[in-house]
Amino acid sequence: MRVARSVAPREVRVDEDPEPVAGPGEVVCRVLACGVCGSDISDAWVAPKLPVVLGHELTGEVVEVGEGVVGLGVGDRVVVHHHVSCGECRRCQRGHETLCESFRTTNIAPGGFAERVRIPPELVGELLLLEDLDEERGTFVEPLACVLRALNRARLRAGDSLLVVGAGTSGLLAIAAAHARGVEAVWVREPREDRMAHALALGAERHGNELVDVALVASGAPEAIDTAFAAVAPGGAMVLYATPSPGKPLTLDAVSLYRREVDVVPSYSAGARDMIDAYDLLKAGAVDPLPWVTHRVGLEETGHALDMVRSGEAIKVLVLP
Repeated sequence: MRVARSVAPREVRVDEDPEPVAGPGEVVCRVLACGVCGSDISDAWVAPKLPVVLGHELTGEVVEVGEGVVGLGVGDRVVVHHHVSCGECRRCQRGHETLCESFRTTNIAPGGFAERVRIPPELVGELLLLEDLDEERGTFVEPLACVLRALNRARLRAGDSLLVVGAGTSGLLAIAAAHARGVEAVWVREPREDRMAHALALGAERHGNELVDVALVASGAPEAIDTAFAAVAPGGAMVLYATPSPGKPLTLDAVSLYRREVDVVPSYSAGARDMIDAYDLLKAGAVDPLPWVTHRVGLEETGHALDMVRSGEAIKVLVLP
């Protein structure tokens, strides 16, 4: 089968790999669509994994079911989650399931930028049947789940106010998700007018100097953190959502942090419950991300897809193997 393998931080090669085979408890899926995530274009994030087949926002069609698998059959369309926590360790029990050692070590093989993937036994139980949800919208279950977890960690509630800094895919998902949970006062900061237009279409407003209960940093730009921090009202929270630049220390005013009692909350990835909640929102039509898909490419164009996201030419790119 063909795979798009990253062999250097900014070099992708289409290779032939052996066909995956479903062992006991495993499932093999034909990849229907896979979204490009911001982490896929982070040199610092990708470099330690090289060579690697990236891609984790995927939907697939079951083409082989291993011995002992129940509840799934050939032809089923599914949303694939690439990690699973143990649910029992201290980190899981304290609500940090994405920091669980099992979560960090489980994964699909080889990755979503491939024609087919093998789902190991521990992840088979994480598969969500698409049912009435199409395969393109299904690729947004994982990124929306990550956003929902971030908003939960910031304790965003109906009646609160939210500032989203950066209106890429994650920022737009945050705006839509906030409205879905009854947050009417949503502001946005975004320098690109094409992205701002999508945010305004979702009902967000351009941010001026309003103070907010929660500010979500959905941009990797260093100044985004300072912008968000300055806008948080006393007793509010700032969520560090986008992957920060490595080696760059936070330069927050410690006195202001102390006097305002601002919670600085990082949020990484999503757990099983977040995936289900995201699936439900998409299935209900409360969040519709397809207008933000600017490009659809074949597997052989995966490298170009990454470049388009990296340069900002694209908002969201789907790879359709």
